Order: sequence, then C-alpha cells, then structure tokens
Amino acid sequence: MKRIIILSLAATMLCTTSYGWGRREHATVAQIAENHLTPKVKRLVTKYLGGRSMVYYSCYADDYQPLYIDLGWEPSNYRRMAMFPHTYCVDGDCKPPHHIKDGDRYVKNTLYFIDKWSRELKEQHGAMNDSTRLVHLALIIHAVGDMHCPVHIRYPDDETLGVYKVKLGKREVNYHRLWDADIIGKYNPWGYNELARQYDTFSKHQAAEVVEGDIYQWGEDAARRGLPARRYKKGAKINQQEFMREFTPVAEDLICRAGYRLAALLNDTFK
Repeated sequence: MKRIIILSLAATMLCTTSYGWGRREHATVAQIAENHLTPKVKRLVTKYLGGRSMVYYSCYADDYQPLYIDLGWEPSNYRRMAMFPHTYCVDGDCKPPHHIKDGDRYVKNTLYFIDKWSRELKEQHGAMNDSTRLVHLALIIHAVGDMHCPVHIRYPDDETLGVYKVKLGKREVNYHRLWDADIIGKYNPWGYNELARQYDTFSKHQAAEVVEGDIYQWGEDAARRGLPARRYKKGAKINQQEFMREFTPVAEDLICRAGYRLAALLNDTFK
C-alpha cells in the first residue's frame, strides 16, 4: 500500500552530518533559490513550510534520513524503503537514467524523486495535508542541492563517491568530506547570506540558460561540470593551493546553478 509516514519536526533544523554539501552550502542554495521565486510562489512556499524560510528546511533530509516514504522499493526490501537516495548514476556520456529500476537491479537516482515529488506537488498540492506537502518541499529543497555536488554522482568507472582518504597538503582528509563542506566552509568566513550574495552574479540571460531543460538535463550538466573533480583517487597527493584554485570556482558555480534551478522548479510547480 502506498503511504507516507511523517516524523515530527524538531524546533531547530541542524545538519549535524553532511551527506551532500554541508550545512552552509545547502543554506546558500536555498537562499539563492528563495531570492529568485516569484512573489506568488514565495508566499505559497512560505505558507506550506509553516511560515519558515527554505533555508530552515535546507538540511531536513540529512537530519531526518529515517523518514518512511514510499520510494517504490519492494516490501521485502524494507530497510531501503526508509531511505531516499542522495545520489544519482550517469553513463559514460554523463547522462542519467529516468528510472529507479533496471531489470531486477535498483538504481540510485535522486533525480527521479525530485521529478516525482515536484509533479505530485504540481498536481496535488491543494489536496495534500500539511505535513505531506511540507516533506515533499523539504526533500526537493535538499535534493536539488545534493545533485549538484560532484561526490554525489556515480560515474560508471568510479561509484565510490569519493569515500576514501587523500593527502591534502600535510593533512589526510576524506575526499568526500572535502567536497561536502571543506571546499567552501574551511576557507572563507562568510555565512550563507553573504555566500548567496557573492555567488548570485549571473546575468538574466546566463541564469535563463542555466535553467533550460528538465531535471535530467540539469543532472547531466552537473555531472559534466563535476567530472574533473573525480580524477583524484584513493591515496592521491593533492597540492592544496592548486586544488583550491581549480575547484573552488567549480563548487561555487554548482551551488549557484543549484539555487537557480531550485527556484525555476518551484516557480513552475506552483505557477
């Protein structure tokens, strides 16, 4: 039976663990998106989030991973029903699938769920109860950020997601963690509001180009832009200055693209 069981919310929403960007990065994506909502959609989204901003719920999916939502998994695979994927697969051309099941094999595909949840909101948001609508929105806000993080993309020649140690200067670090939060959070003093202001510099024409296409085309674009980051394998020695010079702009660009795309998705959903 299809069902959604909603967990109650805590008074504060803190990303105590980082699974796709860190707390500040997810908040930045949400703030950029909120800045680009139409007035009508911003009022609706704020209403559906119980008067809270999108930033407040930007880390919801990391804090509440045990949400029991029907993801289409088989009942015999109960534990997998309790999670939604924060990652997605691509082929050798960086093209993601449009499904979650390939024969008897399940395919991790957060793009599928973003598409599914947004269509359900578009078609049913007026009839949904408050908690179901809120969870749909909160998961979309988070997942659009996740899909733009290079270590949340499963490339055919490397599905490790960067979960291994590399040598960054004199430090041994987890490469996944480096992309989740350190690449932005470790090296600047700004909060999410200032990051959003600094990153949101695309012209109207450039921003319009970013949001062209659908969620799967956005996933392909993010995979192509993030692919160079995956050339560092387990045990790699990384020159810290060279790495930051090359990849900080990549991370900033992907976070900004995520914000524009999240706004475009919500503007279309609630137009």
